[in-house]
Amino acid sequence: MLHALVTYTAALALLIQITASPTPKPAEKVPPPCTVSGRVVTAAEGTPLKSSRVVLIAEHRQRESQVYAATSHSDGRFTIKDVPAGLYRFLATRTGYVDQHYQANGDDTGAVLALQAGQEVKDILFRMNLAAVFTGRVNDEDGEPMALIQVVALRKPTDEEMEDRKDSPSRGLELVPLGWTEVHMQTTICFQNSSRQNC
Repeated sequence: MLHALVTYTAALALLIQITASPTPKPAEKVPPPCTVSGRVVTAAEGTPLKSSRVVLIAEHRQRESQVYAATSHSDGRFTIKDVPAGLYRFLATRTGYVDQHYQANGDDTGAVLALQAGQEVKDILFRMNLAAVFTGRVNDEDGEPMALIQVVALRKPTDEEMEDRKDSPSRGLELVPLGWTEVHMQTTICFQNSSRQNC
């Protein structure tokens, strides 16, 4: 009798344990990754640019967000694989050239690239403009070199831009924006320190 009672109690405890254990969840389907490919060329001649860095950065970047990138080959072509679906800032960089954002127009930061699960985006074209460099020396009125002088490159707006800015007369000169290839043609150099400014 005692043996039957022990066996019954053990069976009951086993049954309770089996029914209480959670049922395994079906494995969540991971959405297929995306692929982005294209070319990087010079803006002036359309020559392929080797060793350009092409980068996708999540629009709402979190601390653990990964950056997806590739380097262009000798024919200017690049491919970025295994990119999760989402919204991305997209740009190409290369030493000696101005950074080029995806579908940038003038001095804006470009469009956001929206990737759907499994999407393949092809034939992206980045046209890179050569960067300009200003060098020189700042002397005072006695011809002595001056230290700790801030040198700023300013671009004089075109007549058309001035018409658009009649409501803002204080914006006569502005800092040179990235992406302007004619900056060397329309630049005023200002040498300024805390006491004076000479243009």
